[in-house]
Amino acid sequence: MSNDTGAIARQRHYTSLRNVDREVLRQTWSIGYADPGFTTQFGTPPEPSSHHTATSIVKIVSDTKWIHRGACLACPWEGPDRPRRDPAIEDAHDHTHPAWRTLPILDPARSRRGSKTWSLHLVATYPEGWFDAGGPLRLYADPPFDRHEAGRAPGGGFILHTARSKPQPARSLQLTLEEGD
Repeated sequence: MSNDTGAIARQRHYTSLRNVDREVLRQTWSIGYADPGFTTQFGTPPEPSSHHTATSIVKIVSDTKWIHRGACLACPWEGPDRPRRDPAIEDAHDHTHPAWRTLPILDPARSRRGSKTWSLHLVATYPEGWFDAGGPLRLYADPPFDRHEAGRAPGGGFILHTARSKPQPARSLQLTLEEGD
């Protein structure tokens, strides 16, 4: 078992395992399926990125318990253990793009994604060079379509979906009239 940390080291170790028991593979950290840097056990491990790039690593503890961690493709940073992938991806973005939580959450229903107007709106709304550095795009999403999507933002970063807050019922104060004096 390798003690090296970081997504690249973990994936290199995972792809070096040959003729091992299935349970050993399941309990070995590897880059999450379809996340940046993902390869199968027999694939070529990724090379380190030239800039901090968010991804996730995962290991299977049992059929019902998986552990996820945010990780970086440029350095050995790894986040804390998480029971779900999306919080791990958010941890990774805290490392790679610390200002992401302060950026506005856009409503894709009000624009046509991919249109010239949408692209101009993104450039005007997000910091200069944000997407060139693989920065995430924050969008509102309605469950069940709220899983973070790798490679879908301009520049190849993540789309980080945020569920809309549920509207609160209107509250009003009921006044009573007193019978006159």
